Amino acid sequence: TIIVLHIRPTVMRTTTLSLVPTIIYLHLFFCSVYAQLELDQDHKLDRYCGYNWLEANTFCRTACPSGLDADCPISPSGRTQSCFQGAGCFNRMETLYWTGVVAILFDAEEHMRNYQVTTTTETEAPEADNEETTAALMGKIEELALEKTLISTLQILLDDKIYLAALDVKDQFYDRPCVQAVFPKVWDRGDPSKLALDVTMRITARYIPSSLTLYTDRDLGDVFISGLGDAQDITVRELKNANPFFNAVTGIAAVSEEDLAEAPSSMPSLSPTRDFDQVFETKIDPTPTGSSGIVFSLKTPKGGPSVRLVGMKFITPFDGVLEYEVYSKLGSWRNFVGRTHEFELIASGQVKGKGPKTWVDIIQDDHVGTVVNGNETTSVNYVGWNNIHILGDGGERSFYVTTTKRFLKEDQTSIPILFSSAMNSLSESLRQYGMVESNSELELYEGDGILDYPWPTDPNGKSPYYRRPRGPIIAFNYERSPCFPNVNFTGWPCPYVQRTRRPTLNPTRKPTKTPTVFPTRQPTRNPTRQPTIAPAV
Repeated sequence: TIIVLHIRPTVMRTTTLSLVPTIIYLHLFFCSVYAQLELDQDHKLDRYCGYNWLEANTFCRTACPSGLDADCPISPSGRTQSCFQGAGCFNRMETLYWTGVVAILFDAEEHMRNYQVTTTTETEAPEADNEETTAALMGKIEELALEKTLISTLQILLDDKIYLAALDVKDQFYDRPCVQAVFPKVWDRGDPSKLALDVTMRITARYIPSSLTLYTDRDLGDVFISGLGDAQDITVRELKNANPFFNAVTGIAAVSEEDLAEAPSSMPSLSPTRDFDQVFETKIDPTPTGSSGIVFSLKTPKGGPSVRLVGMKFITPFDGVLEYEVYSKLGSWRNFVGRTHEFELIASGQVKGKGPKTWVDIIQDDHVGTVVNGNETTSVNYVGWNNIHILGDGGERSFYVTTTKRFLKEDQTSIPILFSSAMNSLSESLRQYGMVESNSELELYEGDGILDYPWPTDPNGKSPYYRRPRGPIIAFNYERSPCFPNVNFTGWPCPYVQRTRRPTLNPTRKPTKTPTVFPTRQPTRNPTRQPTIAPAV
């Protein structure tokens, strides 16, 4: 079974990515397993609704895969649309992918009472087989009920919308440790009275980008996660009505797979000597310089583990509102100066400067801002902050941090970001970059100061818009050993060890009538000798 999901991005977005029908639109259809995998997969058909072909081609609002006008909506005034083949929508679409975990929370006692099964671990000696009581996983019928419920719930919230996606279930486990580690505390998944069925799902979505709308895989996940959050009560109620398997459901929520913290371990590990959440920051230069932006590199030391960056701070001498953008890419920036399309926009927003001695935080949920021009107020989309990783064992990630020209100083010049002059005066104007700051997990290097926005190309190193080398005055919030307990893991994403097989619905052999007892040795009658020396205190 497949969930087909349509998204129409628009200029407006909310700060919490809540699913407001006038902002982000979804339309869902239900297809059988024998139907085509994606709507309009055959671009020769490319069928969409409209009052005429031009409207169908321009807006691509509603697909009509059957080719029938009956698939098309009717306006409140009663005006009907027609289905146009070859509407020209398919070739303009881009694809998004998101994989995450939908956690279905049950009342443990009630669910186990009705859906208890026994798993058997076989050994060479049959009498030593291990049997364990657990809850049953969903079968095909229950999976179908879950998918249909998600479809109907989201349709109620976001009907009459556009663009394509498909959802399928990958696997399912009870109380997956790495999911519990990142789940919101309000769910209290450690409560023994609760049981969580963690269902991994993958969504594939397609949409038509424009100059004003450009979405990422993360945006798709945020839409899905927010939808479940907004429809919490409705979804729980509909699940209970859909199949008896869900009678004991108390809640449902989702997290992105990229946020899963670690693989479960069967062996206990030592407590860390430092907290996993760390801050890496440079010293605030008492005599800094600055300009529109700076490009620089951050690395992990040789032999060090991968690191996840979860926040950033910078400094500006300006004390008013400014607009910032942060671009990033894995690897070096040296041959990519001015080539913004080679970087990913990982952060953007509006913030108020606090002067040359105080850090300015990039706001995680800074997804929408306003700009006032005379009597007109305009809303602007932003990214906020997207968590990113740096590979271990000498991995490198480049950053381009800049202010824009949307807001300017009183003299109509650009708002600067502060950075330090060259650490070695002999390297001024040369492409020689030293290490600014380091600790056991990260190494920060000098880069180039940039005097204009957007940054110009500099193929021969002689552009007048660059000053080099310059030291970033920057701070990062990061997670050390994000793949704990695999503390030395240098790749990404973090590994997860899955079960080798599902539990059997019935025991593979009948239990023995009486348990087999292996007596332990009798204790000695005499106590052990006293220690020869007193223990140290």
